[in-house]
Amino acid sequence: MLLRDTFARRPGPRIPLTEICFWPETVQRWEREGLPAHCELHDYFGLDRLGLYSPDLSPRRPVQRVAEDAETVVQRDEWGRLVQSWKHTTATPVNLRFGISDLAELGAYLEQYAALDYRVADPRQLSEHARRRAAGDFTAVTPMEPAWFVIEFLLGFEEGLMACLSQPEEVGRALRTFTDYSLAHLRWLLDEQRVPFDALWFFSDLCFKNGMLLPPEVYRRLVLPLHREYRRFCDERGLVFMLHCDGDVRDFIPLVIEAGFDVIQPLEARAGNDVRLLKPRWGDQIALMGNINADVIAAGSEAEIRHEVCSKLAVAKPGGGYIYHIDHSVPPTVSFRNYSLLVKLLKEHGSY
Repeated sequence: MLLRDTFARRPGPRIPLTEICFWPETVQRWEREGLPAHCELHDYFGLDRLGLYSPDLSPRRPVQRVAEDAETVVQRDEWGRLVQSWKHTTATPVNLRFGISDLAELGAYLEQYAALDYRVADPRQLSEHARRRAAGDFTAVTPMEPAWFVIEFLLGFEEGLMACLSQPEEVGRALRTFTDYSLAHLRWLLDEQRVPFDALWFFSDLCFKNGMLLPPEVYRRLVLPLHREYRRFCDERGLVFMLHCDGDVRDFIPLVIEAGFDVIQPLEARAGNDVRLLKPRWGDQIALMGNINADVIAAGSEAEIRHEVCSKLAVAKPGGGYIYHIDHSVPPTVSFRNYSLLVKLLKEHGSY
């Protein structure tokens, strides 16, 4: 399989071409600009499909609508957070409150997991997963990453990151409880229910535009041992181990390699990542996925788009281990014409 070979840093006939997200507003714009209505974008552009299965590892609290107006909805979600989302536009929801207010509430929150049955699957997702497998698509299970659970769902960024420094034992208890529940569910899903996957893929933004959210020594002490447990889980089942991490990952990559990840994605260009520098330094130890700058594809001239694609492929492609992906999701600032040019250039210059 092309993607598996590339993730193992073996060159194939060409680089894989993938996307995991086109904004709905992007598709609407492209249909106004000439894209056939209601077409499947991966088929239309000849992209390699990635099928994602997202298990529900929340404590499954009742979802409750708290407030609503013409533009927004505020709900208490299955994690216990208070979340504001938008009705008519694609935008990141705003967390108004997290699962707990402070670590004094941690014990009661974690007790939910002791009583929670991990043997629960989503029939709709399972049906779609079976369809993807039958079509020969590359499929990944995407459990919640433990550190992301703490800082995005349990405590929030401000409280969660500070707690990693001030109360590491309590944070470690939360990480341990969540990891144990997650791995129990994954063993049930893969080993007992025999649901097959090609990869385990964490989506966890542990960096921001200026580097890592956690100091390296804190990541190494609290999080890296858990990532290694998932690495062993993957090794036992022949799964590729993947990480999505936004932000500037340049200082994080050595730790990502140490933790055992096979692939890092999407290598945001606007955060300072450049595959032309990353590949010579780390390309023999980890596959690199992404880094084609969405801002250049959106606003660049044909010559600028050509330089963005060709100069990066010239360095990233040799020896294998590079997968095309835009450096985040495909936003509506990108025109149908420019994206079509991007794909044309990838196909012209992506073959070995």
